[in-house]
Amino acid sequence: MRCDCCPLCPIAEDDVCPESEGEYGIEHADGMLGCRHPKNWAKKRDEEHTEYLSDMGTDMGVELCISEDELKIAVDYCKHMVGLDYERPYQRHGKLFYKPYRNYWGASANGNKILDKLPRFLVTREADEMGVWYTLTLDGLKWLGRQLKITIKC
Repeated sequence: MRCDCCPLCPIAEDDVCPESEGEYGIEHADGMLGCRHPKNWAKKRDEEHTEYLSDMGTDMGVELCISEDELKIAVDYCKHMVGLDYERPYQRHGKLFYKPYRNYWGASANGNKILDKLPRFLVTREADEMGVWYTLTLDGLKWLGRQLKITIKC
């Protein structure tokens, strides 16, 4: 792939793509550098990097919303929401996985002060006459999995 078409190529003039210098590097007839990787390979790497930056931004945003002590308590509440306080994750090929058997938690009519501080795209809040029900969204399950270093299957 030519470096001028590659999404991974650095923007600055003086920077050089590491893929064009290594064993995969080639020089085209017009003098443009490139690599032997296909376009879908570069696109996949670019999407993985974008997802990594998105996850890092989400984690930093949550850490700015609440203190460290409240974060530990919120993670414990979220573990209880999906049932990780009673069930243990299973291990496959050296990685931990967990299949939640529930995804809700009920609180009194006033709600929970710590879970109310979490962003709404992680935890949804539904109130009725009996109390408040909290559930984790798909982004919330991914966030919890990153906090616990496990993969939570939906």
